[in-house]
Amino acid sequence: MKKALSLTILALWMSLLASAEAYRLISATDGPEYHYHVVAFMPDGTLVVARGRSVELWPPPWNAPARVLRGHGGTVSAVAVSPDGRYVATSDSDSDIIVWDTSTWRAIHRFGSHSFTVWALDFSPDGTLLASGAFDTTVRVWDLSLGMEVLLLEGHNSWIRCVDFSPDGTRLVSSSCDGTVRLWDVKRGGLLATLKAGVDGIYNVRFSADGALLIWGNYEGDIKFYDAETLEEVRVISNPKKPIYGLALSPDGGYLAAAGFDRVVRMWEVTTGRLVAEFSGHTSHVWGLAFSPDGKYLASASKDGTVRIWELP
Repeated sequence: MKKALSLTILALWMSLLASAEAYRLISATDGPEYHYHVVAFMPDGTLVVARGRSVELWPPPWNAPARVLRGHGGTVSAVAVSPDGRYVATSDSDSDIIVWDTSTWRAIHRFGSHSFTVWALDFSPDGTLLASGAFDTTVRVWDLSLGMEVLLLEGHNSWIRCVDFSPDGTRLVSSSCDGTVRLWDVKRGGLLATLKAGVDGIYNVRFSADGALLIWGNYEGDIKFYDAETLEEVRVISNPKKPIYGLALSPDGGYLAAAGFDRVVRMWEVTTGRLVAEFSGHTSHVWGLAFSPDGKYLASASKDGTVRIWELP
């Protein structure tokens, strides 16, 4: 009797788990070799998508690109949008970083201090600083008002995959293919802590919305939650398959989305670790994830040459 009841409860829970077709499908006309791999949303809901050497801007309801940004000599490898939507930053495989003024869509800064592909970009909460991480193992911080580099952070011994400012802008976290996550003091420019995060690469790391947690997904398929002050492990979610490439937090900080090698996009509650949604449809690795500003949609970019926009439950 107990077994039957347990199976009934399990079946009911599985029926409540959200799964759906993509609300909108964006497909690369030139095939998977020109796949979409990084995505970001602007405050007005415009989707910023890197494709080859260009960046496409898709305003809602995301039927067609309204503008294409050109200016990179190499493949665009990262995009970031300032919190106020004033700037969009893009970087490429030639180590160049371009900062675009969204009122005119002119390039106002071009930074070139990195020596290899720049894989990671993030703006500070007040939009005055831009952090970058690259294949050259360095993290750099740029002051947009001065138009120059103000911090060089060294310590990783393999390429940087992600950088993320804390909500108060005082700290910066970076993840690397050396299997570590490093926490930096932005004001002093010093290393605060090094955490062994996995055997192999850590593709994404994020501060929680309140800055209390550090969250990352590793190559082994684990999503780990750490207290950002004590640096003690709080929770681990084991993903069905490894590795995890994309990671995103909803605007209100309540939900975490992750995806990677197994092509399925999953979403959990941050406070409980409860799985609340699974989205299937991609036919190859999922690299990039981004929630829309209103929290109603989730965009996923894949090596299969598509971006899928999912309507959330």
